[in-house]
Amino acid sequence: MLLGGRKLPSLISSQSQLASRLCMSLLGAYLSVVTACASAPTPVVSGPAPLPVAAAPVQNPALLPAARRTPIVDAVARTAPAVVSVLSEEPPKANPFGFLGLENSEDGQPGRVALGSGVIVDPRGFVVTNEHVVAGAARIRVQLADGRELPAALVGSDQAFDLAVLQFEPGAQKVTAVEMGRSADLLIGETVIAIGNPFGLSHTVTTGVISALHRTVRTSRRVYEDFIQTDAAINPGNSGGPLLNILGQLIGINTAVHAGGAGIGLAIPVDRVRAIVSDLVNLGRVRRGWIGIRPALYPDRRLRGVPIAEVESKSPAERAGIRAGDVVLALAGQPTPSATAYRQMAEQLLVGQTVIIRLAKRDVQLVVDAADPAYVSSLVRRRFGIEVSEANGRAVVVKKIQGESAAAQAGLQVGDLILQVGARTVRDVVSFESAFEQLHSGMDIILLVVRNATSFYITIPMI
Repeated sequence: MLLGGRKLPSLISSQSQLASRLCMSLLGAYLSVVTACASAPTPVVSGPAPLPVAAAPVQNPALLPAARRTPIVDAVARTAPAVVSVLSEEPPKANPFGFLGLENSEDGQPGRVALGSGVIVDPRGFVVTNEHVVAGAARIRVQLADGRELPAALVGSDQAFDLAVLQFEPGAQKVTAVEMGRSADLLIGETVIAIGNPFGLSHTVTTGVISALHRTVRTSRRVYEDFIQTDAAINPGNSGGPLLNILGQLIGINTAVHAGGAGIGLAIPVDRVRAIVSDLVNLGRVRRGWIGIRPALYPDRRLRGVPIAEVESKSPAERAGIRAGDVVLALAGQPTPSATAYRQMAEQLLVGQTVIIRLAKRDVQLVVDAADPAYVSSLVRRRFGIEVSEANGRAVVVKKIQGESAAAQAGLQVGDLILQVGARTVRDVVSFESAFEQLHSGMDIILLVVRNATSFYITIPMI
């Protein structure tokens, strides 16, 4: 049989040879691919292949930070060097077995170290912090922003206002002091900055706003007036650190955080801080304000406000025309619904402060004065019925007690030593009388007394 002019077997043979060569060629290519795949590492695939990300374009380093520099960044940069960590070391615990000649693991060991914050207010090394940060400390140190740790001395402190002033020796290197601002014109909602040492994390910066002004805070021991409230995070260790405005100026000293929840921080206004620090640095104590008003102990409940029982002679209240029988509705902008409320507010008044007293029929403005030492002495004799004298710089000794006085009725005797009035330690007549500057009628006075080598407490109502 012919096909296309060729014999069929010859054509088949030629095609078979061609197919055979093609198969061998394909087999060789397949084997090459298999061999290459076997020798290559097996890729690990965990998901879609990542998209290529282009690197950020190179920018001018001199321009990049400026674009992100906000007023808060500037304020922190200026103020952070003035913020210090305060380390207060408590006295070592006494050995309860010392009288047996035994030792324990605490012998010769330092006491517990408490951490707080502070702010330098004067380049001579004056630091402001909270009184509770350094209360009872045997040794105080401050750690500066540059890492230096220096010993500090307690210049003065006041428990009622919870403020203390320390001083360290800056040496040859200059230190940065914070710029003092004002708290009289603060605005609710304005941005504030807190810097401190929470949980030992030095120079921690938090921000927030002023949530409220003139807050009253009640604790188990006393009432604190006129706090700044902020939602800037304030934690243990922040106490004593600065609260700043957006310009980096000091507007308050961070003091506490509300136990009821986060976001309620409290700070002492700087206007109050300035007056207290001035007294502590110059006098070693805070002069209590005196306006000369004694409220009625048992006012008529039908009245709105506090009736005045007595106006002291030559007092700011008398000079302003206030008389016994007037009714006080508000003091320094705060309502006075009771005699207790009035006394608590009066305790917070500072010498030189201008206050407005709202009476039932008019408003009266006066300048708070300092109680004259002679006046305080006469007040103690008249209401307390006692005269004292020095006792070797460690206490005062009772030298005279008026018959039928509050002191006599409470059991105080001539020759008793008085070591403490309320929370204040007494070392001489000046410290004894200054302790009475903050006492008001209706208060219970607690005295620490020593008689015949035995110490005990006496409680006396001050009429």
